[in-house]
Formats: sequence, structure tokens, C-alpha cells
Amino acid sequence: MSTKKYTIQKVAVLGSGTMGSQIAAHCVNAGLEVLLLDLKNEDGDPNKIAKESIKKLGEMNPAPLALPEYSKQIQPGNFEDDFDKLVDCDWICEAIVEKMDIKKKMMGRLDEVRSGSTIVSSNTSGLPISKISEGCSEEFQQHFLGTHFFNPPRYMKLLEIIPTETTSDAVLDFMSRFGEKTLGKGVVRCKDTPNFIANRIGIFSMASIMPWFFDGTFRAEEIDFLTGTITGYSKAATFRTADMSGLDIIHHVAENLYPAIPEDERREVFKLPESFQKMVEQGKHGNKAGKGFYKKVQTDSGKEYKVIDPETHEYESQIDPEFESTNKAKEKFKTSGERLKYLVNQDDKAGNFLWEIHCDLLLYAASRIPEITDSLEAIDNAMKWGFNWELGPFERWDAIGVAESVARMQEENRKVPVPVLRMLESGREQFYDKDEGTVYNLATGAIEPLSPPAEGALKVAHLKSENKEVLGNKSAGLYDMGDGVALFEFRTRRQTLGFELIETLAGSCEKVKQDFDALVISHDEDNFTYGANLMEAIQAWQQGDKERVRRAARNFQDVVVGLRYQPFPVVVAPFGRTLGGGVEFVLHADSVVAHHELYAGLVEVGVGLIPAGGGTKEMLRRAMQRVTEEDRSDPLPYIKEVFKTMGMAKVSSSAAKARDYGYLKESDGIVMNRDLLLTAAKEEAKTLADQGYRPPFRPKIKVQGREGLSGLKLMLYIMHESGWITDYDKVVAEKLAWVMSGGDLSEPQEVPESYILKLEREVFMELLEDERTHARIDHMLKKGKPLRN
Repeated sequence: MSTKKYTIQKVAVLGSGTMGSQIAAHCVNAGLEVLLLDLKNEDGDPNKIAKESIKKLGEMNPAPLALPEYSKQIQPGNFEDDFDKLVDCDWICEAIVEKMDIKKKMMGRLDEVRSGSTIVSSNTSGLPISKISEGCSEEFQQHFLGTHFFNPPRYMKLLEIIPTETTSDAVLDFMSRFGEKTLGKGVVRCKDTPNFIANRIGIFSMASIMPWFFDGTFRAEEIDFLTGTITGYSKAATFRTADMSGLDIIHHVAENLYPAIPEDERREVFKLPESFQKMVEQGKHGNKAGKGFYKKVQTDSGKEYKVIDPETHEYESQIDPEFESTNKAKEKFKTSGERLKYLVNQDDKAGNFLWEIHCDLLLYAASRIPEITDSLEAIDNAMKWGFNWELGPFERWDAIGVAESVARMQEENRKVPVPVLRMLESGREQFYDKDEGTVYNLATGAIEPLSPPAEGALKVAHLKSENKEVLGNKSAGLYDMGDGVALFEFRTRRQTLGFELIETLAGSCEKVKQDFDALVISHDEDNFTYGANLMEAIQAWQQGDKERVRRAARNFQDVVVGLRYQPFPVVVAPFGRTLGGGVEFVLHADSVVAHHELYAGLVEVGVGLIPAGGGTKEMLRRAMQRVTEEDRSDPLPYIKEVFKTMGMAKVSSSAAKARDYGYLKESDGIVMNRDLLLTAAKEEAKTLADQGYRPPFRPKIKVQGREGLSGLKLMLYIMHESGWITDYDKVVAEKLAWVMSGGDLSEPQEVPESYILKLEREVFMELLEDERTHARIDHMLKKGKPLRN
């Protein structure tokens, strides 16, 4: 069968519980038609259960929906009245109660109603997939497989796909690609084994760590410190992750897993400590219950997260975890891998703990091949995408050093899996060789090419490994992406936009003019940019070099606004936090290809400044473009809308919300999978170049003059009197209003773009003279949040 046979536009989700409703929400985010069915309500509205679940989606935090109004796109129904509607669906995702008999009965009903090409999946975290479809027709079984989304589905990257022996290869390939491209997931194919990959390894890791807490060796916050970002786990570490997942869920998974793995050499680890079971019995289920390992309480000084005492089960204030070895590790090493290697070799309390839990984790993960998967990459990806670890188990082993750690394990009489020993005997001393782009296959002993994170994925790391760098320094780099497209990469800490980076971009544009047809601006890091390098600017100012700051501000504006007028197309591909000047890059691109998870905002007012890289000018221009013929006599409501967006430093909660705020145009693209962002941006840039790109003419922009300024000032007066804005918020916003109104003009008129850009620069420099702005910048740099002065 050919994968071309399949297409998915209409989806049915069966079961509107926590997972079902959020899977439905994510499908709507991806632009799919969605039908959500649940049990029939016998008293009143038959669709009440599904409707209430849809309503809850708008109340959840973090939000499952890209925009709250997307909830209207989910069609509610019930299993009795609306079952026949499933005949029109391309994919049916069953997410009902985790009971085998109920799931099997549902599959029998689906076998009778589904059309020939409809794909059916069961979303389960552990039930055997092959048993769920037992008794169904052969054709049904060919189109059936398991899908295991992680909670919350919008934000957790991992999607485990579990075929049965009868699942068609074409269906498996199609669903893998659909999961990657349409749903934006990191897809890991799993064998049909208990709890698949991520939960099997993840719950083992948690279970092996729990005794260190419950026997009193460490406090919970100490373990979370040691198993956090310092050693390449997630920010939520161990016990905060458990609270997020739900302690009752962890208990349920471990309890069900124990009898299902009689041959597992570490089976006893899944017998969780009695004290943990008591926590579950007491209703300490984690975040959803308001208490687990941690509990948020209100104190005189504000909110505080207290931590549980393993003996009394009472909550107490946390301590600041501190170990001599971790202090040294943070001083000496920049990467989590380097810190981990150092720490496991320290003969102290922290080092011994980290060595012991890593011996457990690494040996267990290696022993699960080929039982749960043939691929160590699948295990690493499952833990990174499903538990947000920075380093997967085998990446950890490489970081520690395979040869030296195996020698130590053998000295301590630990049993090292034979395939690992064979790898070392072959002369290869690491699982990954990322310079050569290879990985060792523990199941076969073969050395294989690294798998891309998604089919067709393009990463800056690939370009680096292929020596595609054209020019670069510590702040930025330019690469040859192929097909006449260049890529400009930010390299600064937190990808801030400093003096050198902007100068490098200017030089890169000259290089692109000579040697390329188009330019993409993006990179591989977690966030696009936190905006201008305030530390660099304020230090220069305080040292008396105000002229340097003035020149830098002018240069920033010239370069960023100038992107629009280059003789080649510029495509910006933003993602994650895209703040301040980062939005100005977006606003001046010829086209934008954004990741769905885009948190964009012109936040300059929060540090006592205004957008002065063309942001104020461009938001005004876009507001005026939206003015309809009927409203031309009074465009002020459109201006007020973007003025409020900038004045209140609004940050989008998604790429769709960024469109609402005017940061993105309707024509700008949104990509669901972060790993495919550069690929899509390159394609867009090449398309624009191939179409014979020509830059636009510099526009004239209609400003409202004193009349518009009065309207904006009245708005600020009301907001200030109502307590919405502070005294200095009002001062800064009035400066913003001055620029947006065109300054001191007696009447509405069209002005050149350069006129407003000049006003931007003048106001920016005026605000830098104010000590209240310096106080805001200083507070932001030290505290990471705005000062409300």
C-alpha cells in the first residue's frame, strides 16, 4: 500500500477526559476538524459531558488551545447519538478509560462503523496494544496502532507510536510522518512492551531515586537540585516532575508494571516505598491536588513552596541545597555533560549519589535493548521529549565516559550488558560520534548514521558539521544552507542582540548580496532572542560613552529596518521567547515562518524604553493598513489597539496570538514541529527568490498629529487613574504616544517612514537619560522581571 492513500483532515477523539480533550485541542491547533465524543448524558443535554470538557479547556493553565476561541472548532457529541459520524473521519483516536474490556468493546463497535481507509489508534500509557484489537477484522487490524501522547499534549514533544504485528507498514509510516509534520511531535516508534519506552525508563529512574529520600539520606529539594539542570535532567528534576505527572498515576503505572515484567532483572525497583504509597492514600497526588512532594502555601511574605518530611508527612520550609562538589562543578564547567562527569567521580555525598543512580539508569537502559526497542536513540529521544531531560541515558554515559565508567562498574561487581562490552572490544568508546554523525547499534553491533529528529529536519548543527560556515565570530555566524540560501545565526548568551551581532548582520547582508539569493535568520537554541543586550548598552552609558550607545541605536534601526529593503528576500524563523528587538526582526522580514510555540512581545516599556528598532513605526503602519474604508474618518481605535499592545508589553501565548497582536501577518506561516522550522524557512526563502524578488518601496504612513495624541493621552489618564499603569508607565507610554502620533503635528497627514524612525531614536535617547529607566533596566537584569515604578 502507498502512503499517498492516506490523508487526515477530520479527526474523532473518543473520550473527553484530561488526555482526550487535550488531544482534541492540539488537533484543532494543527488546523484539523475535530469531533469529541463521550458518554451520553441521560439527564438534559445529551452532549453535556463532552461540552463541559471543552469548556474546561479554556480554563486550563498552561492553555491547551492556541487561542481560546478555538474551542468552538471542537464538535461535541456522544457515543450513542453520534457514533455514525465516525464514518467520515480519517483518524479515530480512542482515549477512553484504561480498562481492557471496555477498550476492546469499543474497537468492536468501531470495526463496524469506520470506513476502509480510516486509521484507528488507542491512546494508552501501558495496555498491550495487540490485545486491544483482538477479534477485529483483518482490515481493521491493518489500520490500527497505539499512540501515546504525553501530558500536556500541546507542550510535550513526545508521541510514542506502537504498531502491532498486523499494523500495515504504510499506516505506520504515514502516522509517523503525520505526527511529526502535522502535530509537531517528536515521534518514537516503540515495541508493544509494558509501558513502552519513556514511562518504562522514566518510572524506573524515579523509583530508583525514591529510597534516597524516604530513608532520610537526602531532602527532596536536594535531590531535585542534583537531578536538575546541573546534571542534564529537566528543570522540574525528579520530585517536581512527579508532582506534575501525578503521584497517583506514578503509583498506578508502577503497580501495573510489576506483574507485567516477570523477566525484568530490576523488577523489584518498581515496588515503591511504603511511605510513598501512604502519600497517595492521603490524597497527596501532586499539583492537581495542591500537594505532593511540594505544597504551595500563602505566607506573610507571599507564596512559598514547602517540602514534605518523609517521616511525618508534614510540610516544612525548603533549604538552599549546597554541596562543595556542585559549587566547584558550576565554577569549572559550562555544560551539563562536563559537570556530570566531574560529579560522578567525586568521593562525597553528592558524587556517590549521582554515581549510584546513574549506574542504575545506564545499566537498566542498556539492558532494555532489544526488549523495548532496537534503538538507543529512541530511548534517548523518549526521555528528552517525554521527560524534558537535556541528556538521554546514552548521552549521559558518553558524557561520563563509557570505557572508564564500565571499568569502575566491573570493579564494583556490577553486571554490564554484553553489547556494551562488545562495543568497547571493537575499539569504539562512545555510543555517539556526533562529529562523524554516527551512532552504535547495541542490538546489531553496527555503526549507523544518526537519525534526524524528524524527516527532512535541517539544523545549524548539521551545517557546522559539514563546514558550511561562511563567516562568524562569538556573537553570530553566517552559513550556506544550499540552493542559494544563507542562514544567519545568533550565538550570544540568551541570543541577545548586542553591538557585535548587529554589525555582523550588516556584514552578512553584504556577503549575501554577493554570493546568495536569499537569507534566513534563525538558529537551534531554545528561544529566538530575549531582545537587546541591555547590560552592554547600560555599561557603555554609565561609563560615559553615550555616543557609542547613540550610534548603536541608529545602527540597530538601520540594519533591522533595512532588512526589508535588501535586494534579496529575508525570511525570519522565530520560536519560543522572541522579545523586544526580536519582534522588530520579525516585523521587517519579507516573510516569517514561525513555530507554533511563539511567545513574542514588544516589551521595551517594561524597561522604561520604547521599541526603537522600527517596531513602533511598523506597528503603526500595520494598524493603519487595517483601517477599513468605513473607518478612515476615525482610525484611532486601530491605533489604540496596537498602542495598548506595546504599552502593556503584551507577549503572545502562541503564534496564532502573535497574529492577533499584529506581530505576524496573516500570510506568515506557522510550523508545528520546531525541528522542521529551518527546512520550511529555507523553502520559503528559495520560493521568494525564484519568483524574482524585488524589495518594496519605502512607504509613507498616516499619522494623526495632536488630535491622535490627545486621544491616546486620555486613554492613559483613565488607565492610570484606574490603577492599571504606574506613574512611570504613564510617562513612558506618553513618549510612545508622541511617536505614534507623529510628534507635534497640527493635523493628520502622511509622513515618510524615516520621519517616524527619527522620532523613535530621539525618544529612546531621552528615556535613557531618565534614572527611572536605569532603575528598571537594573531591576530586570538582576531580578529577571519588570520594576513597577
